[in-house]
Amino acid sequence: MTRHTLFLPSLAAVLCISILSSAFLVAKNSHRIFSSAASDIEVTGSTSQDFQSDLAVWQGKFHRKAMDLKEAYASMKADKEVVREFLVDRGIPEEDFAFLAINTEQKFKSVPKFNDEGDIVHREQVFDGYKLTRGFKVTSDDIDLIERISQEVTELIEENVYITSYPPKYFYTQLGELKIQMIAAASADGQVRALTAVEGGGGSLGDLLETSIGVFQILGTNSDESFSWGGTLNTSSKYKTAFVNVKQRYAIE
Repeated sequence: MTRHTLFLPSLAAVLCISILSSAFLVAKNSHRIFSSAASDIEVTGSTSQDFQSDLAVWQGKFHRKAMDLKEAYASMKADKEVVREFLVDRGIPEEDFAFLAINTEQKFKSVPKFNDEGDIVHREQVFDGYKLTRGFKVTSDDIDLIERISQEVTELIEENVYITSYPPKYFYTQLGELKIQMIAAASADGQVRALTAVEGGGGSLGDLLETSIGVFQILGTNSDESFSWGGTLNTSSKYKTAFVNVKQRYAIE
């Protein structure tokens, strides 16, 4: 019998013993391997809440332009009184509105210069007067009144007041309390999800190990706005919907 013929059976025997030994060790330690694995569950609870704004902020501005600065300021003073009377007559208390500082600009116009052939050779910047602009701001909890007045104020153009009105912005003064209620509701939703999943699989839900609150997304109700990474705060809609998620990790017993 050759040396190679004796070697092959010996190698096979060694491999067989090695495989059996490995299988024994795995079987012996399998309970330890599975019992030491992390046993927890991660869930995301969520909630949404519709609400109506209770505060409106409306802004506008008016302007005058004149070659003489004193004349422009005198016109602005008269326009301010017209705007003030308009707001008071419509039911806005004087403590609910304020006039902002006057912004003064020097305006120039480009005047072309021609040569003898009628070609433009250059343009000269010529002083074209002073433009004064003054803004005003109204803050009120009477949202319906603000909406109506913001649309009617352009009637002052008929009184030669060159006025611009911006859409009102809408806010909710109880937003802090609403956020706390929503966090509680989202947390409870997450706990129910975790409990349902674990008990449905025959387990038992343990302690809360970790939790984190997502950013609030406040959008116009039934709008086509999108969530943003840093959170969204809609101010253009009177009716809003708030959303929040709470991530949780529970132990499984």
